[in-house]
Amino acid sequence: MNILIVGNGFDLSHYLPTKYDHFMDVMRAIIKKDLGKPIQDVFNNSVDTFPELISKVLDIKSALDEKSYQMNFNELFFKSRDIKFINKTKQIYDTAAIVVDFEDLVEFQYKLKQNCWFQYFNNHVEKIKTWIDFEIKIEEVLGSFGKLINSIDSNNLDFNNLDLNLYDFLDKNCIKVLEHFPIFKEVGGVYKVNGKNFAMPKQLYLNSKFCHGEAVTNGFSSSSFLEYLIRQLDDFIEIFNSYLELIIDKLKPLKKLELFMESKSLLELGENCWMEPNVIYSFNYTNTYQRLHNLVRTEYLHGSHGENQNIVLGISDLDDDTLKKIKAFGFTKYHQKLFKDTDYLFLDTYKKKIKQHNLKIEYFEKDFGDSDPTAKKLARQNLMDVDSKLNLNVQVWGHSLDVSDKDYIIDLFSLNDDMDRNVRVIIFYFDKQAKFSLLNNLLAILGKDKVEQWMKNKWLEFKPNPEVKFEVDSNLEEAS
Repeated sequence: MNILIVGNGFDLSHYLPTKYDHFMDVMRAIIKKDLGKPIQDVFNNSVDTFPELISKVLDIKSALDEKSYQMNFNELFFKSRDIKFINKTKQIYDTAAIVVDFEDLVEFQYKLKQNCWFQYFNNHVEKIKTWIDFEIKIEEVLGSFGKLINSIDSNNLDFNNLDLNLYDFLDKNCIKVLEHFPIFKEVGGVYKVNGKNFAMPKQLYLNSKFCHGEAVTNGFSSSSFLEYLIRQLDDFIEIFNSYLELIIDKLKPLKKLELFMESKSLLELGENCWMEPNVIYSFNYTNTYQRLHNLVRTEYLHGSHGENQNIVLGISDLDDDTLKKIKAFGFTKYHQKLFKDTDYLFLDTYKKKIKQHNLKIEYFEKDFGDSDPTAKKLARQNLMDVDSKLNLNVQVWGHSLDVSDKDYIIDLFSLNDDMDRNVRVIIFYFDKQAKFSLLNNLLAILGKDKVEQWMKNKWLEFKPNPEVKFEVDSNLEEAS
């Protein structure tokens, strides 16, 4: 059985712009797109729901030249911080077919401007380079939320006191993180009256929206703010899903792509020894292998994009007791996987086979009794040498082996725990630095002894990424 495990590096090897940077650069380009004064007036005025917005936009639409308000691939990625990568994308795919139309742009802009998570990530765009950094930033917000709750509880704040100033009680870093979310209201500062500046002391209050009964005097409602953050994260996921649907999914290769691994065998020197997978376990949300190569059964461990998307974007676990107390589990990947019913069962078939085999060993002596010793020896040999084997060839391509997915990694490397069950793993790497990081991450999760055991027994190998051959014009280089 050939198993392929893919992470985001697999898509990147195909020059699909699925990095966090790629997504955010496009969103920033979209939000800066000038859709004209009529649309800006709609945004600036109160619009309670998205359907209401669309209704107003449709009234304006008939008077506009829609083509002036579309964005093509070049416009979307014009400010990309990874321009060499994007240029390769343009060589390989029919990017002329990528057009985000007027209505989609309006929807993007509306949702982005309404989304506090996007505003927060956008403010830290230089600090967040990867999807792992993205998770760390979510943890930062939740940690500040926990500190806020603890500060309110420990100081026994009296919200009936009109002179109460949260600046006197809250950690400055906590305020700085949470200021991107509408949890506070500030009064005071410098005002200009009749040409003169007047200074008033700044006071920080809670937003009544997140207080019990929507009254500040009733105190902070952590559950209201928690529900708001989760809804906003769900909306952010919808924005990301639209990016995958409208841009990534529509990138069609100009010519056929081929996966190539050069054989080192003397008998097949130079031949392609790429193993076609029987099943794929994907940590991606895209269906790249099926779309660009072959239709292979795929289990989407973190959900998949599309009309019925069930994308998982969250953190590994809650370490803060305060967050556990208020049940902030909706931000964890395991809650989202269970709630969204993703294909989260990883290698379960093979783990069950191991349990069944161990039961056979346990009852072997009893079942055989005092029968013919030769037959017993042959049966035992068959049980240990044949029945024990899982015969799995596992290839890992583009996964960081980060601690955020440690449960999956532990499961994979437990398959040979009690004996050699013929499970062989190849981890592909992009370059030497990537190999260094992958090995580091593996050691941090599994420990030195297990990694050494797997490598000494040649159960685990590190190999350079297979080559993705792009059959384009001869003047365009191939990429790997």
